[in-house]
Amino acid sequence: MRTGRGVSMAKRMNRREFVGMCATIVAGAIAAACKPSESPGASRPASETVAAAPTTTQPTAAPQQEKVTLLYWDGFGEEAAAVDDMVAAFNEAHPTIQVKRESQPNMREILKTALSAGTGPDIMYYDTGPGFAGVLAYAGLLLPLDEAYAQYGWNERIFHWAKERTVFGGKTYGIGHELEFIGVFYNKRIYSELGLAEPKTHDEYLAQCEKLKGAGYIPIAFSDQDKWPAGHMFSVFAGNIAGKDKLAKAISGEAPWNDPDFVQAIQTFFVDMNKAGYFIPDVNAVTYDDANSLFYSGKAATTITGSWMVEAYTDPETMSDPVGFFFYPSIGGKPIAPPAGLGSGYFVSKATKSPEGSFQFLDYLMSEEAAKIWLEELAKIPPLHIDLSKYNLSDLFRFCVEALQQHADEMGYNIDVLTPDNFNTMMFDGFQEVLNGTKTAQQQADDLEKAMQEAKAAGKVMDITP
Repeated sequence: MRTGRGVSMAKRMNRREFVGMCATIVAGAIAAACKPSESPGASRPASETVAAAPTTTQPTAAPQQEKVTLLYWDGFGEEAAAVDDMVAAFNEAHPTIQVKRESQPNMREILKTALSAGTGPDIMYYDTGPGFAGVLAYAGLLLPLDEAYAQYGWNERIFHWAKERTVFGGKTYGIGHELEFIGVFYNKRIYSELGLAEPKTHDEYLAQCEKLKGAGYIPIAFSDQDKWPAGHMFSVFAGNIAGKDKLAKAISGEAPWNDPDFVQAIQTFFVDMNKAGYFIPDVNAVTYDDANSLFYSGKAATTITGSWMVEAYTDPETMSDPVGFFFYPSIGGKPIAPPAGLGSGYFVSKATKSPEGSFQFLDYLMSEEAAKIWLEELAKIPPLHIDLSKYNLSDLFRFCVEALQQHADEMGYNIDVLTPDNFNTMMFDGFQEVLNGTKTAQQQADDLEKAMQEAKAAGKVMDITP
């Protein structure tokens, strides 16, 4: 989940039943860990006589363990009801650990300041990668989780690559969550109306965009007021043109971002397809939410976005037309490398009031019980080895889950969750300039390379090469 994504979520189902079930979980292990009090208890009543033995005392029952309240921040909006239910289930099962959830839609702007000031959360759901969680880790604001991974068996339950994406300076700081990929969602009614099929090549897709535009539809519901959507588009075209391996080297600071392949990726989408009129008019002035509304209403025929939107696209209250999906097709005969990765991850503050309590909450969020809500109600893919036969999923969402579980190693990269903050700033701001025609593709590529070299000199580049 990226802070700021506007996703209209579907109805919650079976959530109350889930809470009722989870509320019966016994927290005896926590209570048993408490040391009994060594203070004397009440003596026997005076009327009770014990022959040939001194008066004895019995210890009282151990005092109840002091309750600790842990502050948990996330950016969930309309999904809050289901998340609140998970928090409630955990709290009922753990009477000595109470999690208080607060939604923070502006997490990127306030989290580091709050943690530095000692007013931040114990647990946070935040963007992974050196430009986000990495900044907090290098500032000494996060608690390493390597021991927790061993203690709770997370190394066996959680995908290794989801763990690797939260490693900074050789230490693991989080649990990557919301496994996702980016591709093309299309309106099946419109495609059928115009006799279109899923394209096999980039050129075929461009021909479809021309036909869609001629029929009065917006071919691609792309907008960039929020800036981060441009990073996703660059991930799609850089992966398909430069290839997965070269992209990994560039992210790791081992290949230049002004390589001709990356210049071509910028030119193809941000210049050529923009000039062809395939995007929403005045693209930099339209929000991601408004772009989605155009797709929901059938005014836009396709949208290039992530699997986090599946629940909205399969909710009849949000979108009445059926939706299909295809990975962005081959460009120039090259293999595709769809961007895939983590939407966000769970992290623990170094200043948490209870490291053990925080770990237990994270462990619960990665349980099979919680997975039912993540998948069936929130349409979010946890980083767990999952038996899909246990869950009731739409065909579209089941395809997403299967694709990530079976083909994760073949996917490409979502650039902005792996690159440093200064690089992301240049990427987000620079692509708006390219879209409005004040910057060329070559200039943007040169600026990206300069930003990467600055980050590399500062030791803030993640090596993701094999």
